[in-house]
Amino acid sequence: MELRDAAQELYAVMPRDFTTQRTALVRKAKDNGEKELSKEIGSLPKPAAGAWAINMLAVHKPEVIDGVVRFGSSLRAAQEASDAGAFRELGQKRQGELTAAVHAAKDLAGELGAPLSAAAAADVEQTLRAAMADARAATAVATGRLVRGLSSSGFEAVDLDGAVAAAGPEAAARPASKVPEQQVHTPKKRDKPEPARKTRAPKNAPQDEATSLAERRAAKRTAALEEARAAFDAADQEAREAEQAAAAAWEAVKELADRRAGVKADIEEAKRRLAELEAELIGLTRDADTAESKKKLAVRAATQQRRTADQAQRRVERLG
Repeated sequence: MELRDAAQELYAVMPRDFTTQRTALVRKAKDNGEKELSKEIGSLPKPAAGAWAINMLAVHKPEVIDGVVRFGSSLRAAQEASDAGAFRELGQKRQGELTAAVHAAKDLAGELGAPLSAAAAADVEQTLRAAMADARAATAVATGRLVRGLSSSGFEAVDLDGAVAAAGPEAAARPASKVPEQQVHTPKKRDKPEPARKTRAPKNAPQDEATSLAERRAAKRTAALEEARAAFDAADQEAREAEQAAAAAWEAVKELADRRAGVKADIEEAKRRLAELEAELIGLTRDADTAESKKKLAVRAATQQRRTADQAQRRVERLG
């Protein structure tokens, strides 16, 4: 068993199982007589929550890490080629790529039973942003043995000191300089001058190097400015859309509030009218009862009078 193999196994476990698994690997190395290896395994640190989440992506969803690495490679290529248009377009898409990757990390952590805190999710985003900016950081993220989060200023190389467990020489090596190597020619002594072949030693080599460094820094600043402008344009557009959505929502709320007030007024009017009608109904019912009583009395009186009239008629008929 080698240290890297042990680290690869160790950094693929859940945070709650890290110490137990490390102890088991130390014991296994000791049982195999690998005392030095057991010490190295025992010194492997527990990863931060954000680093653990990225390790889980590398183990369970490597396509997410591959997507981040490929996008970062395209972004750096556009920057190195001074392709402002491509760099601006990629810069506008970068936040979307980062957000999707962070969501994938959060979802995976939740599925594994160790949900990420807001701080850990922010660490994941910062680390993936560094991986897009720096090829060495991208390599570190893809190892699955990340110990801590990474960060990038956009101007300096990402600090990888102690960031990867059991890191090999390729992880620790700094990227080669892209400044053309200056060749210093030392004139040889000659008996006679050779007019046909004049070799001029480079002058002001330090000044040339300083100029080249200044040009690189200026190019980085220009690229960073373009990136910042692209980010501002995207944020400004999103803000405008959000403001329009908010204005539309405000109008919708106002319209509904006006309609609700109108309906409430109609209800109050209906209640008032209902009360009037109920009072009128009570009065009409009372009048109807009174009229009914009077009708009965009138019918009874009319019947009595009719009887009296009939009796008088019969009497007349008898006397006549």
